[in-house]
Amino acid sequence: MARVPLKERPTESEAAEQEASEPRALRYLPRTFDSLRFGPFRWYMGALIWWNAAMSMQMLVRGYLTYDLTGSFAALGIVGLGSAIPMLFLSPVGGVIADRSSRRVVLQIGQAFSLLIALAVALLVFTGAIHFWHLFVAAIAQGTMMALVMPSRQALLPEVVGLRRLVNAIPLQSASMNLMQIIGPAIGGFMIDWIGSGSVYLLMAVMYGMSVFMLFFVHSLSLEEQEAEATNDAARKSFRRARSGRRGSGGSAFSDLLSGLKYLRQNPILFSVISFAFLGSVLGMPIRRMLPGYVADVFSDSGSALGLISMGMGIGALAGALILATLNLSRRRGLIFAGTAVTMGIGLLLFSLTGIFWFAFVSMMAVGIGSTGRQALSQMLIQDYVEEEYRGRVMSVYMMQISMMNVGAFLVSLYMDLVGPQVAVGSLGVMLLITTGLFITFVPRFRTLD
Repeated sequence: MARVPLKERPTESEAAEQEASEPRALRYLPRTFDSLRFGPFRWYMGALIWWNAAMSMQMLVRGYLTYDLTGSFAALGIVGLGSAIPMLFLSPVGGVIADRSSRRVVLQIGQAFSLLIALAVALLVFTGAIHFWHLFVAAIAQGTMMALVMPSRQALLPEVVGLRRLVNAIPLQSASMNLMQIIGPAIGGFMIDWIGSGSVYLLMAVMYGMSVFMLFFVHSLSLEEQEAEATNDAARKSFRRARSGRRGSGGSAFSDLLSGLKYLRQNPILFSVISFAFLGSVLGMPIRRMLPGYVADVFSDSGSALGLISMGMGIGALAGALILATLNLSRRRGLIFAGTAVTMGIGLLLFSLTGIFWFAFVSMMAVGIGSTGRQALSQMLIQDYVEEEYRGRVMSVYMMQISMMNVGAFLVSLYMDLVGPQVAVGSLGVMLLITTGLFITFVPRFRTLD
């Protein structure tokens, strides 16, 4: 990966010259968008926006096609399970790759693979040859790619911005993802009604290609600069160790994998944060996978209605991310993290109690606020407490929550077919509230995290 040479802190005149060289629009950015003043982060965000837009549209359109072909909630769960299983078993391998390879190149290869998958599904739709099993195979292929690539994506951000900027950069990263959850599903939903699912997959292929292109302009800070940006002595020491050789143990990939798991097991702070992230993912996030069938059953069988409900969740998530970016949280983050799960639980419960479209829209906004807070705060805490040489492997375990979400979605799909969608979603909200209370009560270390 290209490295930016180490520079001394600029003098006042150099800082003024740098400010004058910035695009005029960036000079007056509010505090919320501070990280966007940093050029490499802007390219990173551009690539991320294209990727997230494609992924958001894919989740919606694949779910729509699945339910349209089968009329079954269980089929939605099976497709989700198809992407979950590779991620459950291969994410640790992706962590080893992230700690031994160029993280930017790994991302580019993965997104090029996603482009090919989107083109293949588009061809099947346009020729009328699409069947349920095609979607299942595409889900497995996409899940495999995500398992091997996502740890590199999560571990790349500190390389690009440095640890000090993470408190602002991570919420902005979440904001970009959630902005695309507003725009992507809305565009995808309306395009389903107006043009057809095949056109949506073609658009997704173009988006993946744009992301690959923009990643060529993303450069990492040198290890010396990352050490200078570290927020504590332990982090600085880990960067000094990383400078002495490559990331990883220097042994086999299998030994790197085992050492990463041992490190996580022996670190109670990281273990508690990841455990709570898994809890929120399993109970709070299956609604993302089940939403196409839920909207069809409770409201109407319409791509537009599905897009608008998804937009509500995205609006809430975007608002939550921008609030976090503005606050630059550094205290009581454990309790705030727990509060995001409570917000999600209440939102799910309210969503399940209504058949009124706009009340459901507002309830999903609350789910979105809790969701983005959960994602941002868990990443902040992990990135702050993990040592550099283990960053990719620890993030790979963290990313396994996506697999757990899909496993949870499969179980929820069976429950939905048994008791109905509203009862099932309401049950998830209640269980999330109860388990959050138990976690806060019996894991005191979590309550004191800053």
